[in-house]
Parts: sequence; structure tokens; C-alpha cells
Amino acid sequence: MQRNTQTKRKIKQALIHLLSKKHLEEITVSDITRHSQINRGTFYLHYFDKYDLIEKLEEEILSNIQQIFDKPVEKEEENPLIPDRLILDALYYVKDDLAFIKALVEENGDPKFVSTFKQLLTNTLKKYINLHDKSQLLIEKIPNDYAEEILLSSTISILLLWIKKGGKESPELLLKYINYARDTSPTELVKP
Repeated sequence: MQRNTQTKRKIKQALIHLLSKKHLEEITVSDITRHSQINRGTFYLHYFDKYDLIEKLEEEILSNIQQIFDKPVEKEEENPLIPDRLILDALYYVKDDLAFIKALVEENGDPKFVSTFKQLLTNTLKKYINLHDKSQLLIEKIPNDYAEEILLSSTISILLLWIKKGGKESPELLLKYINYARDTSPTELVKP
């Protein structure tokens, strides 16, 4: 079991390194095995091909983040949106696997991952919005679907920028940015 974990870690590290050099489509199993210093047979014991590797690694990330957002919430923790504690837990999870997630969201990475990640956040946001009285969230000058899109877009943009910058700010500070963007009109965010 320990050996399997080490092999998978080597493969993942090789993939991270290779994504910094070339596009996902250009990477071959031979590239991965050469860089991770394992033989092809060992690779195929774990993964069907490079697409299976990517899919399994991405599924693990998305599943773990979904589990964080599915944790039960105490009544006093509730707010009109996703509770801060869950966002913070998700940010720490992302920070722990930042090198790989960063490789996926950058130019050479997998655009499908970004799309799937956005969908996960959209579904989570909608789930929490539906748990609350809609009148708390209603903005009279803009329909709810537009308001939800603005909120989701700003949150995802902040998160993706943080990832691309290498997670320099702490998850706590990023949570403050997300909450500030949520509670502030876009025109107030930009300083003249």
C-alpha cells in the first residue's frame, strides 16, 4: 500500500512538472514514466492511460471539495450564503494540493477541470441559497439569476487568481476578499 502511494505521488509530481513545460495534450505516458522514473508497466497497473490519470486525480479533488461543502452546518453558522467555515476548509484543501490544482488551471492544464469546478461551486451556491429565505438575498434592481451569476463569477475569479498567483495570501485573507466582494458593489471595488 505504501509503495502504491509513493508510485502515485511520483506520477502526480511528474505530471505537475510536465504541465509547467507543455500542454496536457502534448504529454505522453512515456514522458510521465520517464520523468517519474517508473516503468510503463507500473504506470498501467494504476491508470489505463494519461486521460484516466487526469480524470482520477481531478475526481479526487472535486469529490473532496464536495465533501467539505456537504458537511452539516450548525444553525448559528448559517449566513445567506455558504458558511465561512466551509469556504475556509475548502481553501485549505486547495492550498494543500496547490501545485497540482495550479497546473490544472493554468494555460497548459485542463480547461474541463475549471469548467467542472465552476459547476461544483454553482451547485453548492444554489444549494445554500435555496436553504434561505429568498427575500434576504433579493436585489430589487437585478433578477436573482443575474445576482447569483455576479456572486459566483466574482468568487471563482478571486479563487482562480489566488491559485494562479501561487496561493500567496492565507486562506483567511482570501475569505475576507471573497466576503468583501460579495457584500460590495462592483463599482465600489475598483479604486479610482
